[in-house]
Amino acid sequence: MAEIRTGTCSWTDRTLLESKTFYPPGLKSAEGRLKFYAQHFNTVEVDSTFYALPARRNAELWAERTPPDFIFHIKAFGLLTQHSVEVARLPRLLREMLPPDKRELRLLKDPPAEIRDLAFQMFADALLPLYEKGKLGVVLFQFPPFFVPRPESLNYLEQCQKMLAHYPLAIEF
Repeated sequence: MAEIRTGTCSWTDRTLLESKTFYPPGLKSAEGRLKFYAQHFNTVEVDSTFYALPARRNAELWAERTPPDFIFHIKAFGLLTQHSVEVARLPRLLREMLPPDKRELRLLKDPPAEIRDLAFQMFADALLPLYEKGKLGVVLFQFPPFFVPRPESLNYLEQCQKMLAHYPLAIEF
């Protein structure tokens, strides 16, 4: 019989927190909440990675704080899914690579190829601890409505697969 995994889109999901019925009173730390969550569910989608590139150390901690069979599904960083991203949320290295006229923007869309490529590398590196521990499910590429089936889109999907070659991808249009 096929295995069924259950989870939510985040262990810090607003509905979980606001319900005041899931987490014990006083449990406020991210570490404590993840450990508690992992006692009740065996998978989670990490959506914070859509808004900012994750730190490798966070992935190490997520792996350490969960049981061996726990699986993380990671939402791809918005810059990798052709969404606009807040310039302030980019790592300093990427911000410094931006042309001067783009550094002052609030939102960045269509970054230079070398910035997107480096963002892919940084994203892949950050997920490595989960992959090495067997805790990485899929990397979810949630594309915007304008990303429709056409040759350019298919070429970009091939690029995503190439840049994250070790990781299973899930694509959402």
